[in-house]
Amino acid sequence: MCEATFLSGCCWWHLYTPGNLTSLLFADDDDYRFAMNLTARCIAEFPALKVVAFEIMSNHLHIVLCGDKNIINEFFTLYRKRLKRYLSKKVQGRLSNQFQMSLKPINDLKALREAIVYVNRNGYVVNPSHTPFSYPWGTGRYYFNDVPITKRLSDVPDIGLRKMFRSRNPHLPVGFRIINGHIAPTEYCAIKLGMAMFRNAHQYFYMVSKNIEAYEKLATELDDGEFLTDSELFSLVVRIVKSSYNTDSLRNLTQSQKLDLARKLRSEYRSSNGQIRRILGLSDSRSTRLTRCSLSAPQMTQYKPYFSDRLTSVPAKLNKWIIGYHCFERTKEISVTDNINI
Repeated sequence: MCEATFLSGCCWWHLYTPGNLTSLLFADDDDYRFAMNLTARCIAEFPALKVVAFEIMSNHLHIVLCGDKNIINEFFTLYRKRLKRYLSKKVQGRLSNQFQMSLKPINDLKALREAIVYVNRNGYVVNPSHTPFSYPWGTGRYYFNDVPITKRLSDVPDIGLRKMFRSRNPHLPVGFRIINGHIAPTEYCAIKLGMAMFRNAHQYFYMVSKNIEAYEKLATELDDGEFLTDSELFSLVVRIVKSSYNTDSLRNLTQSQKLDLARKLRSEYRSSNGQIRRILGLSDSRSTRLTRCSLSAPQMTQYKPYFSDRLTSVPAKLNKWIIGYHCFERTKEISVTDNINI
């Protein structure tokens, strides 16, 4: 049944934008509500697209959808145009030129399941105050979960509609249900179609909590950030410590061994410095030395907009720049220092 449902669709895609190169987009709940309503409006204007999952993060987004590539390009162009207009009036300022979409084709049912779960987990992973079924800015909370929604768009006065959509007429069905100031994703996403890709709720819940290898592969392919929660990473660390260092406790590791383990977590599991500090108990000064790399000239050009306001020169004879940059998320700041050869 699941395979037949997958094959009955058209082309499947994972649309994503680069969180590693994009500055802060959504700074507070009002920004996130706007983004949710913007997503609703744009998806509703392209009925040929079937969106089964999406998640809005502080500086990027993920969408799993089915449809023609040209129509998807039109959809994202409209999304970007409206977001740019909104941000121009906010403290964040202009929309970064790095906010561009990439499309990863999804070629089989297994890959589609993994993409849906990966996207629905995304907000939960970076925000420890949520579970995969409570993060409000996406579809994750609606999978195999009955969320009570009683209010409808027709219940909102005109002034409320203008505040919700930053528009006088959102051109949405008045019967659409709303929750917490935004259109519920059940009204414009094909969530039932997404759930039909899983044998049952048990399979979905198992993949949400156990399929670490698949998340690692996807995060690498998408160049995404951390994909494991602190508790998941800690369980992984316990296994690594036992197999690689022949001990049952982190306390038995030397500082050198902890740094080696930290580099492994950074390179293979894409853990942030802040997350590694919390798990291994490293000091700030040690964790900021985790990532040492050399970038080619083309790579330097690619990353220059991201670093431009944080370059610090050292004596020319050293032929190096020491670059300090900051990755901002909703509740934390991660500082990393890299050596860049030029």
